[in-house]
Amino acid sequence: MEFKTPKILILLCLNMLMVSAQELVPPIQNYSPAEYSGASQNWDISIDDRGIVYTANNQGLLVYDGFNWNLYPLESQSIIRSVYPFKGKIFTGSYKEFGYWEHMPEGCLNYISLSGLLKDLDLQNDEFWEITSYKDDIYFRSFGGVFRYSDNKIERIKEVVSTAFGIFQDKLIIAPRNKGLAYLDSEANINELPGDLSPILNMNIVDLEAIGEKLFIAGKEVLFVYENGELQKFWNEELNELLVKNELNHMEVISENELVLATIKNGIIHFDLSTDEFQVYNRTSGLQNNTVLGLKYAREKLWLALDKGVDMIDLKSPFKFYTNNSGELGAVYDLEIFQDDIYLASNTGVYQFKDGNLNLIENAEDHTWNLELIDEVLYANHNTGLFKIQGGSFIPIDNHTGSFTVKKMPEDDRLVIGHYTGISLYHPGTGELNELNTVNFPVKQIVFENPKTAWAAHPYEGIYRLDLSDLNNVKVDKIEPLADNANFNSRVYKVNNQIMAYVADRWFVYNSFKDSFEEFKELSAYHFNRLIHKNDRFVFVDSEDGSIVITDLDDKEIRITGEELNQRLVKSNENYIPINDSISLITLNDGFARINLNQLKRSKENVWISTPIIKELLDERIRYSIDDDLVIPYKHSRNISLKVGLPVSDAVDLEYALTGEDDLNGTVQDGSLNFQNLGHGDYHLTLKAIGSEPGQLTTASLDFSIAPPWYLSFWMKLLYGLIIIGIVYLLYWFNQQKLQKHQLQLEEKFEQEHTERLNRIEKERLMNEIDLKRKELANTTMMAAKKNEVLMEIQNELNKDKSRFSNQFRLKHIMNKINTAVKNKDEWKVFETNFNEVHEDFFKEVLDQYPKLTNKDLKLCSYLKMNLSSKEIAPLMGISVRGVEVHRYRLRKKMRLDSNVNLTKFLIKNF
Repeated sequence: MEFKTPKILILLCLNMLMVSAQELVPPIQNYSPAEYSGASQNWDISIDDRGIVYTANNQGLLVYDGFNWNLYPLESQSIIRSVYPFKGKIFTGSYKEFGYWEHMPEGCLNYISLSGLLKDLDLQNDEFWEITSYKDDIYFRSFGGVFRYSDNKIERIKEVVSTAFGIFQDKLIIAPRNKGLAYLDSEANINELPGDLSPILNMNIVDLEAIGEKLFIAGKEVLFVYENGELQKFWNEELNELLVKNELNHMEVISENELVLATIKNGIIHFDLSTDEFQVYNRTSGLQNNTVLGLKYAREKLWLALDKGVDMIDLKSPFKFYTNNSGELGAVYDLEIFQDDIYLASNTGVYQFKDGNLNLIENAEDHTWNLELIDEVLYANHNTGLFKIQGGSFIPIDNHTGSFTVKKMPEDDRLVIGHYTGISLYHPGTGELNELNTVNFPVKQIVFENPKTAWAAHPYEGIYRLDLSDLNNVKVDKIEPLADNANFNSRVYKVNNQIMAYVADRWFVYNSFKDSFEEFKELSAYHFNRLIHKNDRFVFVDSEDGSIVITDLDDKEIRITGEELNQRLVKSNENYIPINDSISLITLNDGFARINLNQLKRSKENVWISTPIIKELLDERIRYSIDDDLVIPYKHSRNISLKVGLPVSDAVDLEYALTGEDDLNGTVQDGSLNFQNLGHGDYHLTLKAIGSEPGQLTTASLDFSIAPPWYLSFWMKLLYGLIIIGIVYLLYWFNQQKLQKHQLQLEEKFEQEHTERLNRIEKERLMNEIDLKRKELANTTMMAAKKNEVLMEIQNELNKDKSRFSNQFRLKHIMNKINTAVKNKDEWKVFETNFNEVHEDFFKEVLDQYPKLTNKDLKLCSYLKMNLSSKEIAPLMGISVRGVEVHRYRLRKKMRLDSNVNLTKFLIKNF
C-alpha cells in the first residue's frame, strides 16, 4: 500500500514524536501482588526456554505460565533472593540455603536442597543474591563466598568473595571486593584482568554485562566500560548524571546496541548505544514502582522484578502509547499535527500536546467531535459550534449550535459546516456566514459528489442528497431506507470518486446511471465494520472486538487486534490518522497510540508462539502424573479438570479439541479446562496456540482414558459372559426339556389319538356288532313272534275243530307240543343272552331298582326295552294282546309309575 502525505506534515510529525518521546511508551503489563497472591517485594526474575516466568519473591518462588501465578514457599519460609532456570531445573538462593526446583509429573514443583551437600561448612549469615551458569556448571554467589555446583557436587571456591558475576570473552568474570575485576579459570583459580583497574578498585560493583568486546561495569552511581584492556567511564554525561541521582542496581543486555539499566529510585533506563539516546520508564510511564530489583529480557519482552509487583514491557512492540493517567484528557476523538504541535480533540475539550506536556486550550472545554486542517487553518467541531485554533486561542466561527463537521466546497473557497440543526456556509476570507434555510435537520457527515451535489448523513434518520445548484434554494432529497428500518447511525463516504453508504452493517454504492444505491459486494467481507477513510487508506474498525483492518481491498491487509490496543478504542467513534507510509496514530479512550506499520508487518511475520503446557490433570479426588498412562476411575470422572499454561508470546488464542467417546472443542479462557460426565473410553486432548496470521501455531497433546464403570470391568464382563453362557445353557436345557416334553406330549397325544382311534374303531365295531346283534335279536324275536303266532293260530284252529279229531290223545299231544314250542325256554335263554349282549346289565339294573319283579315281568321289560308293541309281544309271551296289556298294567304298579309315564320310554331312557 502506498499512502501519500505532504512532506512538511511528515517532518512536523516526526519532530513532534521525537519531542514527546518520553511520554510515548511501549505496552506495559502490570502484575500486582493481589494478582499473583504473593508478597509485594520481588528480588530477581528470569525466564526459561519455554517462556515460563520465575520470580524470587519474599514469600517464595513465583511461577507464571501465561494464565496463572503459582507460589512455592520454602519450608523455612525464607525470602528467595535469586532465581536462575537452567536445563529444566530452577535454581534459587535464599538465606543460608540454595538448591533447585524440579518439575514433577503431577504439575507442581519439588525443591531439592544443595546446601546440605556442603560438609563441615558454616554458611554463617550468607544470603545468595546471584546465580549464573558457566560451561554447564552452576555458580552461586553470596557476600560470603562463591560456590560451584558440578557433577552433583558442591564446592566452595576458596578465597573468593564477589559482588557480581558476568560472562565476558568466554570467561566467568567476578568482582572481588576492593580488588577490581578478575576471572576464574577451569581450575577455579583467580586471574586478574589486564589493564589499569584502579578507578574501580574500591568501588562497590553491583552488576556486570558484556556486549561484544565491551564489558559494562555498574557501580551504584556510576557506569564504566572495559574494552581492549582499557577502562573508562561511560561516555554519556547526561546518563551519568541520572545514575548519580537514581542509584544503579542491575543491567540487562537487549541487543548488540541496547542496554537497560535498572535503578532504585527511577525505574529503568533504556539506552541505545548506536544513537547515544535513552528513554526512562518509571511510574509516570506506567510502572507500578520506581524501585527495580531485578530484570530479564527474553523474546523481545523485558520483565521487571519490582519492590512492589512485577511488570512486563514489550520493548520491541510496534505500538507506543500516550496515556493520560489523571483522566483529565478523557476519550480522544481526533488528533491533528499543526504548527509543530499535536492537538487532541476529546470529550473534555481541545488540548495542545507540546514538549511532553498536555495543556487545555483556553475556552475549549466541552465535547469536541473532530479536528479539520483546511488550507493551513485548524478547525474544531465543538459541542458549542465551529472554532478555529490560532495562536493558542479558540476563535469562534459559528457558535449558534454544536458542529459535527466542516468541509471545503469543491472549486470554491467557502466551507460547508454540518451542525446540530442544519448546514451553514462560511467564507474564510470575508468571514461571511450564511445558513441554508432548506436544510433543517442535524448533519453529521458531508461528502461532495461534484461541485453541485453533496450527500449528508443524519445521525438518526438516514441519508440525504443535496442539490447545491442554487444555494439560496437547496433542494433536499431523502434517500429511502437502504435496509429495513435501518436509518440510525448511517454513514456516507466518497471513495475513489464513488459515493458509498454504510447502513445496518451493510455496504452500498451509488449507481448514478440507475440513480439508486446497490449493495457493494466487494466490501461484503467487512460487514459489521465501520470505515475510516483518510488519505486513500481503507481502515475498517470492528467496534465489537476492537480490531482494525488496514487494506488496499486487493491482496494487502494489516490487522490490529483489540488486545494489541489493550481494548482502548473509543467505541463507535474510533479514529485512525495516517502520518506517512509507516507511521499512524490511533485515538484511544485515555490517550492515543502511535503505530509503526512496517515494524508491525515484520513482527507479525516473525512471531514466536510458545508451546502450550499441560500442567496437571485432576479428577474429583486425585491429581495424576502427566508422564504416566492416565487411566481415570469411572466413579471419579464426573468432573475432570486440567490446568494448562501458555507462556507469554505472540499467540492470540489457545484452542482445545477433545476427541474420543465425546468430542468437545473451544477456547481456553483462564488456564483451566473442565470436562463433566465424560463417557468411558480413550480420549485425545489437543491444545493449539494460534498467532494472528494463518499457519502460526504450536500444539501440545495428552492422551488419557476413563476406565469403564465397575459393572463393565473385565471381571464383571467375564461374570456377564459366564452368566450369559449359563443363561444360554439354561435356555438350551429348558428348550430341550420343552422339546422333550412336547415330544412326549406329541407321543402321548398320538398314543391317545391312536387309542381313541382304536377305541372308536372298536366302538364302531362293537356298535356294529351291537347293531347287528340288535338286528339279529330283533329278527330272532320277530321270527319267534311269527313262529309263536303261527303256532298259536294253529292251536286255535285245532281247538275250533277239536271235536272233529278222532284221536284226541294225539290232538292233545300235538297241542302240548305247540304249547311247549311257544313257551320254549331255550329260545328264551338264547334271547336273554343276545339281549344282554346288546343291553348289558339291563336285567341287573332293573332288578336292583325293582327286586320284586318276576321272570315274566323281566321278559316283558326286555320286550318293551326293544320298543315292541303289545301285539308283537303277545306271541312272544304266548298270551293274548289283552293279556299283554294287563301284564303291562301290573308291571307299572310294581314299578310304581304314574299313569302318565310311558312305560316303554321309561325303560329305554333309564336302563
